[in-house]
Amino acid sequence: MSSEKNSSVFTNDKDNKDETLLQSQRKEYKDCLSCRVIGVATFWGLGTYTIYQSFVHKPKLSRGFRFGLVLVGIGFMQVGVFRLLN
Repeated sequence: MSSEKNSSVFTNDKDNKDETLLQSQRKEYKDCLSCRVIGVATFWGLGTYTIYQSFVHKPKLSRGFRFGLVLVGIGFMQVGVFRLLN
């Protein structure tokens, strides 16, 4: 039973070291500018396309569904802005 306790102590210690190592690597990692620009362009493109499709199929879609598509498009655009700033 004591060997189980010791192994769990070592496992927790190792997990804590791994976690602190991951946290330090996350703090150091930053995307390059071109990666951010590509991400922003992708999300803005998705948002624009979604909003465009909600207006192109106006007669075929219900009003609530169109509103939902516009909200999804705006959400994609917001993710793009978040990607640029973060």
